Amino acid sequence: MTRLLIRSGKDPFTPVVAESTLTQDVFNSNSGNYLFQHSMWRTLSVDGAELVSNSTLSERVSPRPGDAARINDEFDHFVIPMANAFRTEFEPRLARLAELLEGVRIPVTVTGIGAQAPHGHGIEALAPVDDTVKKFVGLVLDRSASIGVRGEFTKSYLLSLGFPDDAIDVIGCPSLFLHGRDFRVDKRVDSLTSDSPLALNLTPEVAGIGAFATTQAERHPHLTYVGQDAHDLRMLLWGVPFPHVDDPLVPVHLEHPLYQQDRIRLFLDTWPWYDFMATQHFAYGTRFHGNVAALLGGTPAHLLAHDSRTLELAEYHRMPYTLMPSFEADVSAEELYAATDMSEFNAELPRGFDRFTAFLDRNGLEHVHTPGNGTGDFDQRLAAASFPPPVHPLIAADGHEIASRLQWLRDGMVLDITRHPQAYEQPWAHPAWTGAGSRHERLHEKVRAQAGEIETINARLEMIERGSPYISARRIGSWFKRLLRRS
Repeated sequence: MTRLLIRSGKDPFTPVVAESTLTQDVFNSNSGNYLFQHSMWRTLSVDGAELVSNSTLSERVSPRPGDAARINDEFDHFVIPMANAFRTEFEPRLARLAELLEGVRIPVTVTGIGAQAPHGHGIEALAPVDDTVKKFVGLVLDRSASIGVRGEFTKSYLLSLGFPDDAIDVIGCPSLFLHGRDFRVDKRVDSLTSDSPLALNLTPEVAGIGAFATTQAERHPHLTYVGQDAHDLRMLLWGVPFPHVDDPLVPVHLEHPLYQQDRIRLFLDTWPWYDFMATQHFAYGTRFHGNVAALLGGTPAHLLAHDSRTLELAEYHRMPYTLMPSFEADVSAEELYAATDMSEFNAELPRGFDRFTAFLDRNGLEHVHTPGNGTGDFDQRLAAASFPPPVHPLIAADGHEIASRLQWLRDGMVLDITRHPQAYEQPWAHPAWTGAGSRHERLHEKVRAQAGEIETINARLEMIERGSPYISARRIGSWFKRLLRRS
């Protein structure tokens, strides 16, 4: 039996309710992370392999003594699917992951990692993370034949840091290889109409995105905005608007028409997400994985690229895209669809797939695409899984959303998430999660620790009393008094 430790929020089969997903940050603040994590899981699920999710706990806080030794003792390979990790915001997590790898002795393979710089900036914008990236990549290459990066921009960045060309394999994002080498996407309809079912994805911080989103919603009454990140989920669950977006035209608050009309969804698992996308005629927007979800559902998609990370991936995979660092000009969904030619994407996918599987072979990872390797129990476990429905706005007409929140509150979401019956149980619980909602458990731990300290102090006082001359004299006096009373 080969045991693989996989960097992932959870495995592909375990359903986690929306409240736990948010409170315990199971999806690492963005449901798009599941796409590449679970695609890698599917790819590596060969006969005789056991895959275990690390719940990404190693990078939340600094590793504890013994964490690396435990990995060495229990696993044969540590596989780390990544996204845009070479950026300032992610640097603390990357540093903690590097700290863990210093003690890891088994093979380590990183897939799909990328650099992120603002539009119009080059690799010089990444200077603040250079030292951490050097350490992390150096440790990875000491434990693997190569590192798998998203595209040429990331490769050029690593070359500028002094890493050799032959140690860097450009493999794109593994999410797009979920369905294998022969997968393709074709248009289902010749053109769009105002009544076409459309899926919109967006990045709320991009300049002009609010007017764009609101206009699209007005023109297409069957358009659905599919959110992805923790702020979207918090808004849907509890009605909390985005704290950092002031444009009222962006659908990040309860008053927006898309919210009021129950036209926002967030999927907690990839498989229902793909199923929904299969019912749409077209998907478009700024989110790379939002568009990948559409493609994996067989629906044409068009990326509106606004930074280096999305542009790099679109160019590598030949995904239809339009470069849009801002949204000042009017954008027509009908025109985007007419300009969406899937032929280059379909032609490139087999070539990219071959590069991806060659990378896996080079790094000693058995995969399901090698004849005779089998697919383990992946398909059976997936068929047996029951996933929660997509999250709707609280305004949903049947009242189910509000009832679900009230039930969660009744069961004690904030008071005791660590023992909530629907809390997520991490299979690789190191270190223990200490994020939102765990305060009650931490207070219990403090009380237990204080009780132990009090017990120790009482024992010490008792020992002192036994050895004290004053206490001994008092005891002898008491003994004489009792003797005199008896006589």
